[in-house]
Amino acid sequence: MENRIILFFDGECGVCSRIIRFILKNERSNNLFFSSLQSDFAIRFLAERGIESVKSNTLYLFENGKLYSKSRAAMRLIPYLKRPYGLLKILYIFPRFLRDFVYDRIAANRKVFFKDVCELISFDINRFL
Repeated sequence: MENRIILFFDGECGVCSRIIRFILKNERSNNLFFSSLQSDFAIRFLAERGIESVKSNTLYLFENGKLYSKSRAAMRLIPYLKRPYGLLKILYIFPRFLRDFVYDRIAANRKVFFKDVCELISFDINRFL
């Protein structure tokens, strides 16, 4: 598992499921794996890395033995996307505290924006842990 790139997301969130669908449709290769924060795997994996209390409003990315959260996790996904999405790197001009502030506002209201969760079953089930 240490060499896998794993995105942990809220499996009960409509915004999160749409983000996962977007990534799966626009990724450069099949390097990413996904896990719902509600899964036993995610709870155990994150606890082993010091996150005892998993927050469902937080996106986590495990890459190269490091765990990233919130806007840092989202920004680290950019290189895995096809063109023209690489242009999103321009968001690095904003300091992390500002990116996290925007992230927190969206996360706090995410269930207001999209109440329904998109099915992810049509994608490669082996990529979901």
